[in-house]
Amino acid sequence: MKPKPLSSDLYEAHRSGLLSYARRLSGDSVLAEDVVQDAWVLFARQPAHAISSPGNYLRTIVRNLLMTRLRRAKIERISDTDFDVVTATVADDAASPEETVAARETMTRVIDALDALPARQADAIRMYHFEGMKLREVAAMLGVSIPMVHGLITEGLAICNRIRKEGQ
Repeated sequence: MKPKPLSSDLYEAHRSGLLSYARRLSGDSVLAEDVVQDAWVLFARQPAHAISSPGNYLRTIVRNLLMTRLRRAKIERISDTDFDVVTATVADDAASPEETVAARETMTRVIDALDALPARQADAIRMYHFEGMKLREVAAMLGVSIPMVHGLITEGLAICNRIRKEGQ
């Protein structure tokens, strides 16, 4: 038995509401008209008995079609852009030679500060920040509690931060 096709009465009953919905989402009445027609074509392919709420289903199709078209339009705008024009307007985030030297000097001071810290505190900071270990892993390696490791790192970083700020 062939499924009963959806009637055009259903389309006419929902058309104005769908157009309004599509216009509100897209801001373009021509695009809204196209999307509503495309939605009906997709909707009409479905067997009538399989759709319990045709109005909601049509709105979902309209929304999805609009989202797809907007994504496609965005990709097309990006792909049509001249790479050289875009890259010419991008700011260069590279550090100046002076900034590089200053950063190296600051890093040297911070490493010296780390070396001056008590061994357990310096080790905790190195394991956590430079080796990427978790607090519980550092605690296990040092044989102390997690709160103790957290305190060691916090105090050590405060000292390093103070030294870094003094060099500015």
